[in-house]
Amino acid sequence: MNAKQRRALLIGIVGFIAIGGFPPWKDTSPAPAGTPLPFAPISMPPVVEGHSIEIDITRLAIMWILMVVVTAASIWLGKDSEGASKGGAGTITYEPIKMPKPSAAKSSGAQILETLTIDAKASSAKSSQTSGLKLKFPDVKVGELLTESEDDPEYWTLISDAKGRLEVPQGKRFQLELSKEREISLDFLSSMGNKDARSAIVSLDLSEAELNKDTLSYLKYLPALEELDLSGTEITDEDLDEISKLSQLKKLWLDDTNTSKAAAEKLSGLSNLKKLSISHLDGNEVEINSLKLRIPSCEVVVREGNT
Repeated sequence: MNAKQRRALLIGIVGFIAIGGFPPWKDTSPAPAGTPLPFAPISMPPVVEGHSIEIDITRLAIMWILMVVVTAASIWLGKDSEGASKGGAGTITYEPIKMPKPSAAKSSGAQILETLTIDAKASSAKSSQTSGLKLKFPDVKVGELLTESEDDPEYWTLISDAKGRLEVPQGKRFQLELSKEREISLDFLSSMGNKDARSAIVSLDLSEAELNKDTLSYLKYLPALEELDLSGTEITDEDLDEISKLSQLKKLWLDDTNTSKAAAEKLSGLSNLKKLSISHLDGNEVEINSLKLRIPSCEVVVREGNT
């Protein structure tokens, strides 16, 4: 099939689809039934109030038959034209295929192509969303990374040492447990990953760690931090200024620290706090009772037990 024949076939297919997309219509009620109506898109048939409208199959079939006949004739004539064009030189001239101008509505082929494109973009976006979160720790181990158990949110399962570059699944909640009995700065939190990655760390265990005076200032880089364990550290009341800025904090352990009853005043602004453990203090202190009044939903664990 030469260029002219292919062009004739292509025009015929487009015309066939266009007729199907803009069929003739007829009025089937009331009498007289079968009154012809204008052509209209198949998705937007003409509306006549109180009348039943349907596709005029007879006219549609006639138009399709005519289109088939014209297309077949064009293909046949294109074949004859090819023989004449060869001439004595034995060459064949191929003309460029000229596509018809697009109609007001998209052809079925264009709609299919657009659908495939949209599906491909959606698949790419979904793949991007399901890719893991990237975390960057120092090259030297600073602790361990654990994930929240699906069966018990109070239990954490070890998944890796906190060292080097790690990729973790999205949608999971993680705890970072810092190595104990050695001084480690938390300055790596500022470059650990993007906000989504850093927000995946919801629990931080710094118990018994040797914290330097600037360590707590880096907690702001964990915007979704809910649990913080500082028990057994040397922090004082003055160090709680940074803790009081953690608006999402729900659980805080300050057992066996150098904090005093004055800590209650600094922590009273943590409206989401559900548990505060300060078992080295006496629960009868006025400041402790004041904290209970300001955050009534918070469980305060003191020397005498849960209150």
